[in-house]
Parts: sequence; structure tokens; C-alpha cells
Amino acid sequence: MPESTSKARDKMGRWKPGASGNPTGRPVSNPARQLLLEKSEELVGKAIERALEGDVAALNVCLSRILPQYRPQQAPVMLDVPVDGDLVEIGRKIINATTEGSCPPDVAAQLLQGLGTLARVEELAELKERLAALELALKPKRGLEK
Repeated sequence: MPESTSKARDKMGRWKPGASGNPTGRPVSNPARQLLLEKSEELVGKAIERALEGDVAALNVCLSRILPQYRPQQAPVMLDVPVDGDLVEIGRKIINATTEGSCPPDVAAQLLQGLGTLARVEELAELKERLAALELALKPKRGLEK
């Protein structure tokens, strides 16, 4: 093991904290990327210069790096649904709110999808309880057979 490597490793051969087996970093293997990296300051300056001159494409590139992309957000929707109500009843209220125009269709679709997921979770919880009850009921019978 080279002396420089042995100094950066502990007795178990692991790298010491802060030491690296490649201190210069990963080499750039793509020649085009290497050229771009070498000319990056000039390229950025040219893009800004062209954007200021009115080049729409250059302006787009510059702005996309400065401003985050706009993502529309839905306003909160208030629905009068019972928290502990029947899932079918809640689903009907969501559909009614959509037909009345107080709930956008895309939000209603998300709510109904969540309601379906909740129904499956409740079903699994009920099956788990029933299985546990069956196993408990069968334990004494197995003991008597032996």
C-alpha cells in the first residue's frame, strides 16, 4: 500500500474521516463536457448578454435558472362531511358538492381516491381482527385434541 494511502487509512484499512481515496475527484471523461466546463464563465456571460439584447431563447434559459417553475395550487375546499360517517355517505357528499359546483372535479377525484384507500385500510383492519378472533377461538380446541 502506498505511503499516502496508508496515512489516510486506519488500522482496519478503512478511510479516516475527511480522507478520500480520490482527493482530486472524479475525472471528466466526456471531452465536450470538459470543454463546456472550461468555458462555463464565458458561456454564462454570453447567455446573459444575448438575453439582455432580446434573444428570447437566451432569456428563457436565464429566467429558468433564476425563477422556480410555476406550479398551480388548488385552493382549499370546505366540505360538510361527517368524520365518523359511513364511507358511502361521505362519497355521495363529495359527488353532490362536485355537481353543485362547490368542489372542483379534480379535487373530488382525489378525495374519492383517498376514500377508496381508507376503505381498503379499514377492510384490512377488520380482517386482521377477525383472523385474530378465529385463531383465539381455535387455540383451546387444538389443546384438547392432543
